[in-house]
Amino acid sequence: MKIFWEGVFRRNPVLVLAMGLVPAVAITTTALNGLILGISIALVVLISSIINYVVIPLTPVSARLSLRALVLIVLVVALYGIILHTSPGLVAGLGIFFPFMVADAFRLLKTEEQPPFTDVVLEALGQGLGFVWALTLIGIVREFLGLGAIFGRPIVTTVLRPLSLATGVPGGLIIVGLLLALANAITKQGGELND
Repeated sequence: MKIFWEGVFRRNPVLVLAMGLVPAVAITTTALNGLILGISIALVVLISSIINYVVIPLTPVSARLSLRALVLIVLVVALYGIILHTSPGLVAGLGIFFPFMVADAFRLLKTEEQPPFTDVVLEALGQGLGFVWALTLIGIVREFLGLGAIFGRPIVTTVLRPLSLATGVPGGLIIVGLLLALANAITKQGGELND
């Protein structure tokens, strides 16, 4: 279980490892976008980890890296097609940054020796859940500050004009930076020159 909780908190892909920052800043303008992107990445990481666990040992060493990339690309394209078919408006909200999750998921995959299957699944679930809560949190903060709502439901009837910057890229950078600093302060990580 330690592997699972490390992916969720101590080694959170977004707030500690600083992965997925481009989609986090560009896409998570609302809580729904953050949740959908987080769930999408979690599914891709989990399914690709299971597929790789089964297929990689049967693959020649020289082709393993290419196979890992191919599995991720196929999964992301399939997921993109499913979301496009079911909710074209959501795909428009996610924009062109949705496919960037291939690169993020690729960096999460281990290329060393195969750990036990339960460790592979727990690590993928932890990292996926880490993506989900971090991206949803970023979306909630940005949507509340910028629009006065959470998941599209109005919370505040009047919105201060300067806070509407939160839904744009500059506001997203500031909010993600502040959340990164908060995560570093809580976990007492970051800031060392030898990291």
